[in-house]
Amino acid sequence: MYSQGPVKLRAVDKSPGAAMVEIMPAQISRRRFVESALLASAAVPLTLNAQGDATPATTAPAAAADAAPRDALPLGKIGNQEFSRLMMGGNLIAGCSHSRDLNYVSTLMRRYNTPAKVRETLELGEHHGITAINTFVMDDNQQIFDHWKCGGKMKWVAQARIDGGGGFSQIQKAIDDGASAIHLTADAAEGLLDQGKLDKIAEAMQFIKAQKRVAGVAGHDLRALVACEKAKVDVDFYQKTFHSHDYFSAQRPEDPGPVGANDNSWCKDPQAVVDFMVTVKKPWVAFKVL
Repeated sequence: MYSQGPVKLRAVDKSPGAAMVEIMPAQISRRRFVESALLASAAVPLTLNAQGDATPATTAPAAAADAAPRDALPLGKIGNQEFSRLMMGGNLIAGCSHSRDLNYVSTLMRRYNTPAKVRETLELGEHHGITAINTFVMDDNQQIFDHWKCGGKMKWVAQARIDGGGGFSQIQKAIDDGASAIHLTADAAEGLLDQGKLDKIAEAMQFIKAQKRVAGVAGHDLRALVACEKAKVDVDFYQKTFHSHDYFSAQRPEDPGPVGANDNSWCKDPQAVVDFMVTVKKPWVAFKVL
């Protein structure tokens, strides 16, 4: 968890995919939160065989997932739903590594994350109080669905884009497949803003909310979020990249674009994010924090 001064950060992420939610009642360091959240995961016995390439939908969840969590995680509320403030992200499972020139990493990630390993990860996370995972609707999400068929309760936060014809087919797919919350991806929201189509973002939010789902907008920079707030777009939550620049391959001031030359810098001005978000009353989810 991260906060500074009077800021009480409402969301922070543990993976390149997604994050934590809701307002903190008191300050806590990110190091302290991550340490406490992960401490309980050490030495948990797993009965699910992670060596195979497939896990039948009829396989019962691992014994570790059947027991009550040793340490429940803090919860936050978005719309009318509660989510754990630490969420799982989908980039590692999908093989989206943003790993600079290390071209082998994405392949390694995909080979490591077999269907059985993904199921094991979902069950282990749920056992320790994580209640949600954030993935792209067009990725292979079958293991989430199989998790549900075997009694798992992990909520799905789906990323979606506007389709080529300007329609909401991806959003409808997420609804049909059982997503609890849906947000426009950052590139989708920023692309619509660049085209002068802020009204399309608002229309997408109305469509999601009309289907009784939690609706959000993501951003790599603040432009789309600031525009939505200024126009009073009816969103339930925002999702924003948020990380420091204190690593060797971070984006340099002269690097063009939102991600820099190394494709691994997504938050140009973290202090500006803090300054803006402290004025926003809606929950927000920080992602790519590491």
